[in-house]
Amino acid sequence: MILRTATAIIAALLASATPTADAQTPQRGGSLTIGVPNGIPTFDVMASTDDTGRVIHLHMYEPLIGRNEKLEAAPMLAESWTMSADGLTYTFKIRKGIVFHNGKTLTSADAKASIERYMRMSVRRRYLEDLAEVSAPDADTVALKLKSARPLFMNNFSQPEVIVAMLPSEEAAKDANKIESIGTGPYKLQEYKPDSHVRLVRHDGYVPDTRSPGRDGYVGNKQAFLDTLNFRIIPESSSMIAALEAGEIDMAEWVPDKAVPTLKRNPKLTHVNIMPAGMQSLVLNLGQAPTNNLAVRRAIQVALDIDEIMEAARDGNYVLNHSVQYPGYPTYPGDRGKERYNKKDQAQAKRLLAEAGYKGEPVIILSAVTFDWHAATALVISEQLKAIGMNVQLRSMDWPAIVALRSRPDGWHLNPGFFGTGPWLGDPLISIASLIGPTPGNNFKDEPLYAFARDMENLTTAEGRLQAWFKAQDRIIDQVLMLKLGDMGHSQMLSSKIKGFDKFRTARMWNVWVQN
Repeated sequence: MILRTATAIIAALLASATPTADAQTPQRGGSLTIGVPNGIPTFDVMASTDDTGRVIHLHMYEPLIGRNEKLEAAPMLAESWTMSADGLTYTFKIRKGIVFHNGKTLTSADAKASIERYMRMSVRRRYLEDLAEVSAPDADTVALKLKSARPLFMNNFSQPEVIVAMLPSEEAAKDANKIESIGTGPYKLQEYKPDSHVRLVRHDGYVPDTRSPGRDGYVGNKQAFLDTLNFRIIPESSSMIAALEAGEIDMAEWVPDKAVPTLKRNPKLTHVNIMPAGMQSLVLNLGQAPTNNLAVRRAIQVALDIDEIMEAARDGNYVLNHSVQYPGYPTYPGDRGKERYNKKDQAQAKRLLAEAGYKGEPVIILSAVTFDWHAATALVISEQLKAIGMNVQLRSMDWPAIVALRSRPDGWHLNPGFFGTGPWLGDPLISIASLIGPTPGNNFKDEPLYAFARDMENLTTAEGRLQAWFKAQDRIIDQVLMLKLGDMGHSQMLSSKIKGFDKFRTARMWNVWVQN
């Protein structure tokens, strides 16, 4: 299977680059303070794709099925699962004794209600759009019946982008952003003060999965050694660095790459670089003029100097890549589609603007003051587009405001983006999820792309699904439905007192302890 082969490749790369966990005996107790660059839009795990939110949510919430170190579907709250001979029904047995943060025992009624809630309101509910019925034959069993056989169903069900989290049934009955923050994870929410901090405390009722000897991707034997996890919200990178050097935080979940050489000289700090950590993109709003004009979009496409943009945003911690798949994956298209990437051809861009009849209409670029990389990307792109005669306006605001605005079809034209979970898992369908959902992120439903996406999911052969993906990428590039900029790394800094930490796509603070 394409995904299995690809994930094995990436898992091997991760293993070769990942420092082994500290060999000392784990110690129970203590706390860690982790600096994060922004607050989270919501504690409703099904209602957000925010990266910082995901870091925190994955300590609080768990699905029946997750992803292991090899990035394959693996049991988490489920004891096991089976698939019927016709491929239509998946039956999951729930592990015994799983307890929610409020003391309630997880049953199939909760699982059924949680999955149905995901189908009803999740921002990634399309992953489960093939589900026809969810049933609970007994207290420990939940069965999912599909409308038709889907080769990638378990891939979708186990994805960690927006997990199919288990909630108490009474919470699952509530609308988006109305729930209490009650999960089954090793840590539970104690306090959240916007613009200040999130405090998680150990869930003493947590039941580790002892079938695994230790941490295994997002599944495995999770141990909550720490009493408290404090996530301190520090939007300004200079303040993040100062807090780290002063010992006010024990870990910076993100630091700007330009600060790394200086920080590495501190013997009390360790640098961790996740490469590739994700992909940088430029989201175009096709819902309003002038970016609803293909010739205008193509002018933007050929005008951009990607090296200049990525250098400004990532301080050298990047590689050029035109595809939303990483080199080394079977789904990587090689040079296919590369002919329009990083052209930096101002003359051609000006000709395309003239062809479009562009008359100096404003082009609004969103710029997040919360993130240096976002603001730098917006600034460089704005200067490059001004050079071809576009009337560019930067609109600066904090990240939550941008999250709220980008879902609207007005008020903006270009928004620097970042996405990591999908491409990192070697899944082209998840990689383009923002373009093919019920409310596309570019505010335009491109019917040919949706048709290719259906083939990517439903064709019975791996080769057929692969060719559908290549056609989908061709369509995205040809119609400039979005612009891929490049692949980037993600630098973290850790105090030497943190033990047991292994890097992964997001920071996993279970099986981590403090050694003073």
